[in-house]
Amino acid sequence: MASAPGLLYERANAPVWQVGQEVGMKTLLIAGGSASGKTWLAERVREALPAATLVPQDAFYHDRPSGSAADRHAFDFDQPYAIDWAEMARVVTTLQAGRTADIPVYDFSVSARRGYEPLEPQGDTLIVDGTLVLTQPSIVALGHASLYVRCPEVLRQARRERRDVEERGRDIAFVRQQLTGQVFPAHEAHVRPSARHADLVMAAQDILADPDGAVERVLELVAGSG
Repeated sequence: MASAPGLLYERANAPVWQVGQEVGMKTLLIAGGSASGKTWLAERVREALPAATLVPQDAFYHDRPSGSAADRHAFDFDQPYAIDWAEMARVVTTLQAGRTADIPVYDFSVSARRGYEPLEPQGDTLIVDGTLVLTQPSIVALGHASLYVRCPEVLRQARRERRDVEERGRDIAFVRQQLTGQVFPAHEAHVRPSARHADLVMAAQDILADPDGAVERVLELVAGSG
């Protein structure tokens, strides 16, 4: 494939955590800040492939069924400890082997799991998308290619406020408090430093300016991995 003209990107000097393994699916890890556009990009990449399977980090929050709704909402979901990484690794390795995996169903309206649903592997590419997926050596080791989406805080804040109010029914004051008290500090402590583990770092502005070129560049990354 030809590289996208005018698209700015950089290859990070990342340590190699991959382990030798025989798997049936190439696995692409996509990380970046909350509301950076990583999930949008993951969806576009999936659509551009003949078939692919998407595994969202959002499905793997630890279940918090006890306590009041206020207690559950006060929990810091932007820290690595909020994610069940062992469960994610189980799902990823099961899908890589070409088998159907039971994936958690997480309900953001009550901050709790609703159960599980089967996820059948499609195609030969697995896309794992989430803010923290590059912070965990156990997950990075399962990837064949990795990407980090870099996005300015002001843009991430505007997108996150709109999403949480319109799609998740949350109060704007609560959303802004969560951003300043949890999301942005966790981004600086964990998410942004994880970019050094990416094979490719892409700027959100460049993705917006040339979305087709951005998808083409990711497809090149996947094609050259393995």
